[in-house]
Amino acid sequence: MPPDATSAFVDLASADAATVAERLARLTDELTALGSLAPGPDVDRLFSEVVRTVTTTPGAVARQVGAHPGIAARVDRLRDLSARGECELEAYWSHRVAAADDPVAELGRFPYRDNYRDLVAMELHLLRRHLGRRAPRSVVVLGCGPLPLTATGYAHGLGTRAVGVDRDPAAVAAARRLLEATRDPGTVVVHDDAAGVPLLEYDLVVLAALVGTTTTAKVAMLRSLADRMRPGALLLARSAHGLRALLYPEIDPATMTGFDVLDVKHPAGDVINSMIVARRV
Repeated sequence: MPPDATSAFVDLASADAATVAERLARLTDELTALGSLAPGPDVDRLFSEVVRTVTTTPGAVARQVGAHPGIAARVDRLRDLSARGECELEAYWSHRVAAADDPVAELGRFPYRDNYRDLVAMELHLLRRHLGRRAPRSVVVLGCGPLPLTATGYAHGLGTRAVGVDRDPAAVAAARRLLEATRDPGTVVVHDDAAGVPLLEYDLVVLAALVGTTTTAKVAMLRSLADRMRPGALLLARSAHGLRALLYPEIDPATMTGFDVLDVKHPAGDVINSMIVARRV
């Protein structure tokens, strides 16, 4: 339904843009009003509608919507909601899998398992253009969370050991329980802060989208990584583009001081995160 004349978005150039903006504003306000962002019918429905909106809105319409002051004013709130909702979802499923009689089968029931697999597969395809003949011998995922599917995906995909890092002790404990339950020896999870963990030993550093939830924090994190990574090591940084940047901050490659940016990919379809491959110079 198009917005009426009293809508805060009636000034947008197209009715489609006004409709999308009105929907995103409503979804943000409805999510804010919920007492909890733990998985449930209302939370699942609202977040699904947010994801569907940001991934299916055409580019020209998306640019109008993203530039509108009414949406710009909600960006920080929507990113915070998205981050908290994602953490709640991963924690719920991590505990559920670890407690199951058949943890591996239960992990297969995670509704977004294919999304995680597809994202890691796309990242590995991008990375292999720049790896040369030797695969990384050591990989670290900064911000692995309680459901460390990125870390396990890299360990399996590259046939190497992966280390997941998270600053939240509850997330670390949950991730360790899941790895023990699924008998996955190729990944270990450590409690540390992405802003300070030593990185010289790693050939590949993966920066999760939720490490640095504002543009300022993301730029500061990238500078910190450049100070701690060894020359020649690769960085895979998850970013966002277009309306997807309402959920995660977009990384401007020009701000990646200390890195040679090798590749940038903005995916289509259900995948939300963009990906940037860079080499520490």
